[in-house]
Amino acid sequence: MPFNEFLWTLFLPAMLIIGVVGCSQPNQPGPLQPTSEVMLILRGVANSENPRGQLDDRSTLEYARRVGFRGEVLDVAGNTSGESVQIRMAVERIRRDETITAIYGFSGGGYNARLIWQELGAAERDRIRKVVVIGSPGVEQGDFLGSSDVIIKPDPPEGHMAGPKALLNSIQPEISKASR
Repeated sequence: MPFNEFLWTLFLPAMLIIGVVGCSQPNQPGPLQPTSEVMLILRGVANSENPRGQLDDRSTLEYARRVGFRGEVLDVAGNTSGESVQIRMAVERIRRDETITAIYGFSGGGYNARLIWQELGAAERDRIRKVVVIGSPGVEQGDFLGSSDVIIKPDPPEGHMAGPKALLNSIQPEISKASR
């Protein structure tokens, strides 16, 4: 009997601690838990090696995950004409999918993010809480009036294609949803 009592004296406090810690933040998903919020990722211009547009997919998707979004790459080149298929597709997607709450544009996709922002209505712009533009000289925070969180980054010293990885490496491996 004394051994059973000893086990209960260890078991009961351990269960209480697990219960308190496990329930201390209900409905607060961390960065590793799935989220329904989407960061729409816009590729750069096409070249012979990347006909659907240039992008470091791995780094951009990991960046989205670390800041609490589910990254989705719009799989079309970021050609920067006013008749860009990427612009049309992105605007249509944002209008029909209310889970999109962030936009990430790389290179030509960054220039297109500015044009997409101009096409969106006030309610759609209010929903987009985070805008990230990498490697698009001339695009500025002021191009995204109304967004509560705009990150504009130039090309790093390592070169244009290293921009997404440099941004990823500039943040901690795990960032809580509250810091978005």
